[in-house]
Amino acid sequence: MKNQEGVIKYRLDFEKSDPVNESLEELNCWRSILFGLGTIGQDESRYEGYGFGNLSQRSQIDEEQFIISGTQTGNLEALTLDHYVRVDHCHVAQNHVIARGPVKPSSEALTHSMLYELDSNIKCLVHVHSPQLWNFGLTHEYACTDESVEYGTQEMATEIVRLYHSGKLRLNKTLIMAGHEDGVICFGDSVDQAGRAFIDLWMTALTSKNK
Repeated sequence: MKNQEGVIKYRLDFEKSDPVNESLEELNCWRSILFGLGTIGQDESRYEGYGFGNLSQRSQIDEEQFIISGTQTGNLEALTLDHYVRVDHCHVAQNHVIARGPVKPSSEALTHSMLYELDSNIKCLVHVHSPQLWNFGLTHEYACTDESVEYGTQEMATEIVRLYHSGKLRLNKTLIMAGHEDGVICFGDSVDQAGRAFIDLWMTALTSKNK
């Protein structure tokens, strides 16, 4: 790959602080499922050995904020509150993220922020990596970003705005990142709905393969 997986590309103002004081049990449950399926993790033979995959949920305390898994936590089988960080503000136009917690936020924080900003009903995002799901999404009727757009950039955020206003993201709550090898985002109005959007994609791709 030309670009390293998991490398933060935005300007980050980060304050080291105590773990977030919100319930993340449901988010962690889905994270365990995604890890078990190999769509979050770390593999020395993939993506130059960097960890992959992340997830977030809108803050229950302040809906302008969100909680996201920390950068390079993909290799961990189970996460605790020490592996999540609160994103206080994202300024996409300035490529700027302000966050606080025990760890720095995922490299995809700008992408998560853009979807939360576009739709107040979105409560959760899961970003997974799967060659099978990615290729299936690229060749079927799923919303896809332009293949020239890199992950974690202002351009990716702009692409998400374009796809959102096109209406394509409302159909199945799934986004294929064409320029981000194997990258897929599923989202929903709840943590469970975001997880089920992933399962729907998984089952649809599996059913298609077996036909």
